[in-house]
Amino acid sequence: MRRKIKITLAGFAATLGLLSLTAVPAHGATQSLASMWKTSYKNLNLDNNFEYNRYTKVTAYHLKSAKKSVYMWNDTHTKKLYNLKNYPTYTWYQGATGTRGHSKYVYVSNFPQSKRGWVWAGYLSKGYNSKGYQVTSKRYSEPTYGGGDYHVISANKNAYLWDWSHTKVRANLKDYTNVNLSRRHSIRLKHNGKETWYAYVGVPITTKNKREMVFGYVAWSLIAPGKTINHANTDIVYPNDFTSTADYLEYIKDSNYQKLTRSIMELFPNTPVDLGMSQIAANNYGYRTLVDGDDGDDDAVSTKGYQNIIAFNQISKYLYDNRAASNDTKIAGVKKLLDEEGYTQAKRNQLTNYKLGIYNINNIPLKEIDETPDGKMAWYSLAIGETK
Repeated sequence: MRRKIKITLAGFAATLGLLSLTAVPAHGATQSLASMWKTSYKNLNLDNNFEYNRYTKVTAYHLKSAKKSVYMWNDTHTKKLYNLKNYPTYTWYQGATGTRGHSKYVYVSNFPQSKRGWVWAGYLSKGYNSKGYQVTSKRYSEPTYGGGDYHVISANKNAYLWDWSHTKVRANLKDYTNVNLSRRHSIRLKHNGKETWYAYVGVPITTKNKREMVFGYVAWSLIAPGKTINHANTDIVYPNDFTSTADYLEYIKDSNYQKLTRSIMELFPNTPVDLGMSQIAANNYGYRTLVDGDDGDDDAVSTKGYQNIIAFNQISKYLYDNRAASNDTKIAGVKKLLDEEGYTQAKRNQLTNYKLGIYNINNIPLKEIDETPDGKMAWYSLAIGETK
């Protein structure tokens, strides 16, 4: 049984929703534009290779000359959208071709498709721009190019998170070795004849006392597969984000917010903490504050490898209901409930064949959430079980 208290994550979810670089545009979008183009352009020929990331078939362009004005026009050829000479390092990707009068026009866009429109073909030359960094491939397939957990390899070596054009640094990931990174996709960047793969990841950054996700591209060589085992200066690490029991115990030992956990562990002196049992306790029996509409119904984890599991639900509920109380008050309540359930200190001393499952977030302020009942996160769980 898990207590479920909903928290609103409107601001945080909105930030995560602004991931236009991770989505594959729909074919229907180009088709609907084509009906509009017919009023201004003739002999239309649609090209969806760029939209569908078929980079081996993509037609790329660059400016013949970046010294004179080259205008990009809107769909009806009634308004100048951009002067392409202001973007001398861009490669432009073809989405369609057509004619206007006796002139050939090309519908092009930059890589993130933030600038799209029609350009007279005479201003363009086929091929990638020789200046700057150019995206020559974009891949989503897992596990090679997307998905999975990653972490920064070194806290001593710069690991810059770049924008798509590789001209603006959004973060230095060497300062975030305690963060798990999730790849959305990967791109291959060409620069000075050399091609390098980059992963698109996000990292939580605190600015003006507010935490937000910042996304960008980091070179594959600077990150490694797997979750981080560095939890320094991390207030909250969720139960499924630990890599081993040793990793979990190190976090419990070092974190200032795990004093309650350490005190409860002392009540079970001969029952070693086990990560798998702790994940079972947290996900299957814990009482917690839920976030972002999560109802907790699909959080249960497998109990394979464990037997004779005893969940102390009343204790987890007591801790949650009294989450604002002092640790001394909580420990006194836990001892009383254990005694009432027949688990006196004498009996607990004999639990040598069991593993201890324990996971607590002890009413900690959650920086990345704007709108919560009290601006804090609480999660309590306690159970024991034998390994098969």
